[in-house]
Amino acid sequence: MIIIRLKGGMGNQMFQYALGRSLSARLDCPLKLDLSALLDRSKKDFVHRDYDLHIFNSREDFLVSPAILRKLYLTRSSKVTRFMKRQATRGRRHWKEPHFHLVPEILSQPTTDTVYEGWWQSARYFSEISEQIREEFSFHNELLPASAAVMDRIRASNSVCLNVRRTDFLKVDTLNTTNKDYFLRSVRYISERVENPTFFVFSDDMAWCEQHLQLPHETVFVHHDLKGEKFGNYHRLMRACRHFIIPNSSFAWWAVWLSDAPDKIVIAPRNWFNDPSIDTTDLVPESWVRL
Repeated sequence: MIIIRLKGGMGNQMFQYALGRSLSARLDCPLKLDLSALLDRSKKDFVHRDYDLHIFNSREDFLVSPAILRKLYLTRSSKVTRFMKRQATRGRRHWKEPHFHLVPEILSQPTTDTVYEGWWQSARYFSEISEQIREEFSFHNELLPASAAVMDRIRASNSVCLNVRRTDFLKVDTLNTTNKDYFLRSVRYISERVENPTFFVFSDDMAWCEQHLQLPHETVFVHHDLKGEKFGNYHRLMRACRHFIIPNSSFAWWAVWLSDAPDKIVIAPRNWFNDPSIDTTDLVPESWVRL
C-alpha cells in the first residue's frame, strides 16, 4: 500500500491526496491516509487544521480511524503524537519531500509500504490521472440553495473570481505576499482584456475586502453564509468562474485547476513565497500571468 501523511488545510490535503492516488494507480495498490500529523493538537501557537476531504467524492481509507486519533489527541500530549507517528512508519520506508519542486524519483521509483510526507505541490505528480482526480474532487453534496442566485450570475456573466487570503497569512512572513496594490493591478489587467467583467470576491476577511476593494466594475461580495461545510460551497462557486485573480493559496490554485472555463485568464502573485530559495516553477503554470 501507499501511505500519504496529510497536513495543512484543504488545498494542501488535495495535493497530498492527488500524489497518493497517482502512486497507488502506478503500483496498483491501496492508498491509506495517515492523519497522525494533521490531527495533532499538542503544538502551541499553531494553526490547527482538520481532515477536509470528506466533502469530496474522494476515496477514504484511513491508516487509523480519525475518531480514534481525535480521542487520543484530546490529551494534547506530544508523547502521544510522537508515538502515533512512529506507529505509522514502523517497519515502513519514510519518504520525506526534500524540496518544494518536483521530485522525479517519486514517480519513477515509487515503492509500496512507504509513508510519503510533504506538500507535493505540482500538477505533474498526478498528470496521468488528471480526469480521475477531477472526478474524485467533485462534490457529493448539492449546491447550497441560498447560493443558487450567485451561481446563476457567475454563469451568466464574464465572471472573475477574486480570492483574497489574509488572516493566518498575515502572521507568516513567507506567505504574506499579496496586498491591496496587487489586487487592484490585477483588476486593471483583467478589465483591459475582458468585456464587462463582474468580480466575485471570496475571502477569509470580507470586511477588509468591502473596505478596500471598491472597484469601478460590477462587484459581488460572497459572504460566509454561503461558504458551506469546510468552505466547500465557496470552492464550488469559485471554480465556476471564467477568469481568476488568486493569492498564493493552494485552495485557490485548486479552484483554477478544477475550472473547465475555456481561455481563462489566471493572475497569480509574482512571488508565491517571500523566500526566494523556494522553487515554485512546478507549481505555477506558464500560462498564468504573474503580477
